Amino acid sequence: MRADEQTYRNVAKNCSAYAVKDCCRCTNKSGDTEVSCTTCKHFASDKHCKLDLFDPIVENHEY
Repeated sequence: MRADEQTYRNVAKNCSAYAVKDCCRCTNKSGDTEVSCTTCKHFASDKHCKLDLFDPIVENHEY
């Protein structure tokens, strides 16, 4: 699953299983945590969701 960063952010915002990686201290300019699939502990290095939640969320929200 490879998508643009905006899609990764939208999916993560709508994912009930989103959990920030322990090693990730990602923040935006205002200091808020960057919520994105790429900062989720369930996102594998080969760019897929280990829980297989990405596709159902995209389908339900039509990104």
